[in-house]
Amino acid sequence: MGQQDGSPVAKWLCWLLVVVTLTSGWSIGSAQQGNLEGDLAGNLDGESGGQRMRDVQIGGYLDLELFIDSNRFDFRNHRLVPMLDAVVTEHVHFSCEIEFEYGGPQVATADGEVKVEYAHVDVDLGGWQLRTGAILVPLGSTNLHHDSPIRSLTQRPLVARTVVPTTLTSAGVGALLEGAEGDWLLEIYTLNGFNGGNAIDGYNIDSTSGIRAARPGLKKNGDRSPSLCGRFLWRPELGTEVGLSAWNGSWDSQGELDLTIAVIDVTTEITAGLDTIGPIEVQMEVARVAIELDAPARSAGVPAQLAASSIQLSRRFYPAILEQWFGAESSSGLTLRFEDEDLGGDRRRRSTIGFNIRPSDETIFKFDLEQVMVENQADPDATFICSMATYF
Repeated sequence: MGQQDGSPVAKWLCWLLVVVTLTSGWSIGSAQQGNLEGDLAGNLDGESGGQRMRDVQIGGYLDLELFIDSNRFDFRNHRLVPMLDAVVTEHVHFSCEIEFEYGGPQVATADGEVKVEYAHVDVDLGGWQLRTGAILVPLGSTNLHHDSPIRSLTQRPLVARTVVPTTLTSAGVGALLEGAEGDWLLEIYTLNGFNGGNAIDGYNIDSTSGIRAARPGLKKNGDRSPSLCGRFLWRPELGTEVGLSAWNGSWDSQGELDLTIAVIDVTTEITAGLDTIGPIEVQMEVARVAIELDAPARSAGVPAQLAASSIQLSRRFYPAILEQWFGAESSSGLTLRFEDEDLGGDRRRRSTIGFNIRPSDETIFKFDLEQVMVENQADPDATFICSMATYF
């Protein structure tokens, strides 16, 4: 079966990438290049005493989780994530995250890992930004904003595990464009594609973990065309964001079968008729994956479609007692989340109610009760989850 022409979304992204590349190439110009060379010479020979001066910031976040149900009582030191930010020059910015999960691969249980979550360079080209490196793929909101301290519940949504396998990173190059008033943002990239496997070595896509095991690599793409990914974010008013994301590219080793992902995410506040209880933040994310199959992949049980959705309602409170203990930045919150996942097998639903306490905006203690329901299976016990997460 020959390689497909791709979806209309992919063609649109491809043409837009061409425009971005051409425009960016013209905008740098000889004058700007001369300014960069002048900056280099000035930093090397001027007041810095022969050394380049950089604004480097180091931080990160840490989380600890506790899972309790009838079968377990597990503490999980899930993540330690150092972050590095550096202003190399006026026009060049570097940023990265490195995740140590479960202590890294050298711990006694050997089930940890160390990985680059993203590491990219942004180059300002006069209203456009060129980005290259290990890219945090802009598929939905959760993959871009996945840090534990900013999330109200401990577990990431199902839509961000099997349909958009967060944290999803791929090597590539692309561009960011933002409206003059900040009311819209467009990201578009060409990247290494998913590694779904083949009939000889086996497939990495199934009805249990979706496309999680097929996540792209940072080393090679093989003899395949690069994949295209983009996200358009619209901010119609303060506190409201609407994101439209798409991915298209081959998933098999031969580069003959296409995989297409579409994601819609919305974040907004509801205030009408809620004078008594106050505004409620609503976060919604809906994702769908279409997987082109040949006869061997179909026989092996690779699903043709994956889908998942999540809706979350949150209300933040500012109790006087927390202000007495922790200061004016402290707050608490109540969160409800309802999820649905269909990976071509038994459908899964999950509901969670959570209460949290924030001594500050950067630190959170979470207390969640989670119930999972799987089609054609007896409902398991609910799981009580406690966690702490903080930036540093």
